[in-house]
Amino acid sequence: MKLLDILLVILIAIVWGVNFVAVKYAVADFSPMVANCVRFIAVVIVLLPFLRVVPGRMVDVALAAITLGVVHFGAVFWAMELSDGVGSVAIASQLNVPFSTILAVIVLRETVGWKRVAGIALSFAGVLALGLDPTVFDYWQGLLMMTFAALMYSVSAILMRRLKDVRAVTTQAWVGVAGVIGSALLSLTFEDGQVEMVKSAGLMAWMGVLYSGIGSSVIGHGGANYLLRKYEVSVVSPYFLMTPVAAVLAGIWIMSEEFTWRMALGGALTLLGVLIVTLRNNARSTKVAEVGEDRAAV
Repeated sequence: MKLLDILLVILIAIVWGVNFVAVKYAVADFSPMVANCVRFIAVVIVLLPFLRVVPGRMVDVALAAITLGVVHFGAVFWAMELSDGVGSVAIASQLNVPFSTILAVIVLRETVGWKRVAGIALSFAGVLALGLDPTVFDYWQGLLMMTFAALMYSVSAILMRRLKDVRAVTTQAWVGVAGVIGSALLSLTFEDGQVEMVKSAGLMAWMGVLYSGIGSSVIGHGGANYLLRKYEVSVVSPYFLMTPVAAVLAGIWIMSEEFTWRMALGGALTLLGVLIVTLRNNARSTKVAEVGEDRAAV
């Protein structure tokens, strides 16, 4: 990668890491669904010029958008409301990588070798170690909810594979629309006091929810899409493992969060497992591509 692109991917990881702190501030004054709704209002405003009807593909777009914009991100906001800290749940969010591999085996009938199995086992063992830490055990529900969010992100990734022919920015705009409508409906059904929340929310809550929408979604995901179109996934994706590291450091620096040796051990096991799965997934993708090229040449 060129130096400027390396700096960009590091910036994206930092933006995503700090986003966990931003979400924590957002749910201090907003309920999870209201926060998610406001976040995606900002996304839709920015991406409105790219919102287009995709003929013959709107069912697939809707399924992916609802799964990602409503279920996944809604679960992220809910997890942060349930959690006292950001570091452990940020680490748990990385379980989307082993979950994606497991779903590929179940849905796409892919095969996995012992190295990827070992990586998956390490990832879940690390999160289990996080949950057993006395500091984290007090908010184990948040850790569990973030694990569910990681699973739903993996489901959305499977659904997004059907949309490779649709512009990423158009898909992202529809994710925003689904996030607004779905979160508003869920909030009206299961939450109350929405008007009072909006009126009384403090500056940090507004800054947090706007940062989450514009910083994380528009800048972060937009930059990631740019890099993934320019470079192979195997070149870019390992850098994203810096995201939970940035989240942990942001939690310590901004929120004075305690980070124990048990959390460090659990985080190290999780990230090591995710790194192994990531590298093996990338190696497999490269091998499949090479086989395809060889067959084409024949």
